[in-house]
Amino acid sequence: MKRLSPQQSFHEEMQHSATPRRRGAVTIVAMVVLMILAGLIAQQVSRALSDRRHSRQQVLHLQTEKLADAGLSLAATSYAADPAWTGTKWEIPVGHFHQTNSAEVTIRVQDGNCTVVARYPANTEIPLKVTRTRKLTP
Repeated sequence: MKRLSPQQSFHEEMQHSATPRRRGAVTIVAMVVLMILAGLIAQQVSRALSDRRHSRQQVLHLQTEKLADAGLSLAATSYAADPAWTGTKWEIPVGHFHQTNSAEVTIRVQDGNCTVVARYPANTEIPLKVTRTRKLTP
């Protein structure tokens, strides 16, 4: 066995102890990078879900507006055929307009003024509601 001088011994000891320290530092850096990536991915998933919810709400609102417009058309046609017509409640059951949603359109005519209130989806706790008002001529 070869004897090392104190200086050589110290130098050799430093080489052996530096390797685990480097490995530990690399592990810590890798963990930090993974945590940052996980945070970015979570943020993107959250944003995608939020965008999806927003798009669905826009579609529901557009459908509710179309129902209100259809109610106005029905009112104009019915009032032109019979000026004594005062309105109706139009209920669209689940499966006729959408697989899981029902709709409700209330039409009221008074003194030639028509008010249409469309609620969609009517079978939910808080449906969207669109109101249209128009003067009708017989």
